[in-house]
Amino acid sequence: MMIKFKVFSNAHKEEQWLNKMLQNGWQLKSVNAFNVYSFEKTSNKEQILRLDCQSFASEQKFQQYKALYEEFGWVHLGGSRLSTLQYWLNSNSIDDLLFSDQFSEKHYLHRLRKIYGVYACFSLFITFCLFQNSAHFLTIKDAYYTPGLWDKNGFDFLGAFLFETPLAITRFGSPWLMLIFGLVSINMYFKYKREIDKSV
Repeated sequence: MMIKFKVFSNAHKEEQWLNKMLQNGWQLKSVNAFNVYSFEKTSNKEQILRLDCQSFASEQKFQQYKALYEEFGWVHLGGSRLSTLQYWLNSNSIDDLLFSDQFSEKHYLHRLRKIYGVYACFSLFITFCLFQNSAHFLTIKDAYYTPGLWDKNGFDFLGAFLFETPLAITRFGSPWLMLIFGLVSINMYFKYKREIDKSV
C-alpha cells in the first residue's frame, strides 16, 4: 500500500495522474477530503479511472447516482454526497467513457466551471476583507504584535521572536494564499468555459 498527498486545481490533470499511477501498477483505493490518496498494487493495467463532478440534494439522490453507474460495471472509489468530485473505476477499458454522450460531458464541464466560479468569488471576497481589516500584509515585520519586540535584546528578543513567528507568518501569508487560490480558480473557470465553447 502507498499513500500520497497531492493538490490539483484541474480535474482533468488529476484524472490523468491517477490513470498514470494505474499504468505504473498502483490502483487508487481511496481518497479523502484532504487530498490524501491511498493506492494498492495491481497487475490489471487494463482498468480505467474517471472523475465526475456532481451535487446531490439528498443522500437518496446520491445513492441512486451510485447505483446507476454500478449497474454498468463502474466501482465507486471516492467522494461523498457533499464532495466536489466522484472517483470511478472500470475494470473494462473497452467501456472507458463515464459519460454516454456529448450532452453529459458538457454538463460535467458546466458543473466544474460553476464550482470554480464559487471558489473564485469566495476566496477573493475573503482576500478583500483581510486586506481591508489589516495593514500587516505588505511588510512581514508589521505582522508581529508583541509590544516592544524590536526593542528587546538577547534571549528576551529571541524567545519572543521565535514564539510569535508562526503566528506572524500565518497573519502575513493567509491573504496572499487566498489571493493565489482565487486567481487559480478564475483561471480554471475560464479554462472550462473555453472547453464548453469548443464543444458547442
